[in-house]
Amino acid sequence: MYQRIDEWVERHLPLVGTAIIALVIVLYVISQFVPDINQWIITRGFFSVILIVLIIDLIQKVIDLKGSPSSLEVYEDQEQAMPKIQEFIENEKPETCDLLEYSTWSTRRLLGKLRESNVRIRLLICHPDNAASAHERATIEVGIENLRKDFKGYQKIIVKQYRAPASLRGRNIGGKWINVGWYLYSSIADIDGEFDISGHDVTMILSEAHTPDGQRLKKLFSGAFDTLWTDPTTEDLVLTPAVQGSGDRITDIPRLQPRRSS
Repeated sequence: MYQRIDEWVERHLPLVGTAIIALVIVLYVISQFVPDINQWIITRGFFSVILIVLIIDLIQKVIDLKGSPSSLEVYEDQEQAMPKIQEFIENEKPETCDLLEYSTWSTRRLLGKLRESNVRIRLLICHPDNAASAHERATIEVGIENLRKDFKGYQKIIVKQYRAPASLRGRNIGGKWINVGWYLYSSIADIDGEFDISGHDVTMILSEAHTPDGQRLKKLFSGAFDTLWTDPTTEDLVLTPAVQGSGDRITDIPRLQPRRSS
């Protein structure tokens, strides 16, 4: 409720201030011709209220002139953004987190922090069969093994594997913070049709979800996440049959054996 009130005030404060000033002017003009209104304004301390309103409006205009603080924070890569994300998780203790990843190779620390904070997790990763290269497949498989170790006995995680090409990556942390980035493809020398994918060293954006920019990023991320989450080709990954949270479909994928690097 407080957040909704705060958002309403943020959006409508300039309009309300303008309306109050207009009302003050109208009352002042009327008071010059109607003595009773003039006396009421004086006895009720109406001019004190006018003064406060004018000061608030002046402060708002000064802020507008200086420029409001940016609601977006842009980081060179994931490593730079991670301390801010972890600080939010530690301090705010979000109840949920949706993550759209590729292999989880670079997010193991973040996932660990979410587990420590007892967060309900929905995680999307790429299916190994749809990896862009043999190297990427091995990376995904190692990430799956790490998930099975790190979340053994944890009841509040659902993992699904998408088959669409990786593009957007990011996290919706408790509906309060949005973190997005992208996956970039690069060809592997001397191997036709195979690519390396990079995301952890690509620019990342972080924003509070309630801001106008944050709302746009939230819509972008939620659209991509929900599309993959409900796609018919997306499969549930069972970490262990008795642990994985309930999903629409369960596909018991056997434990993967470590692969040698190619």
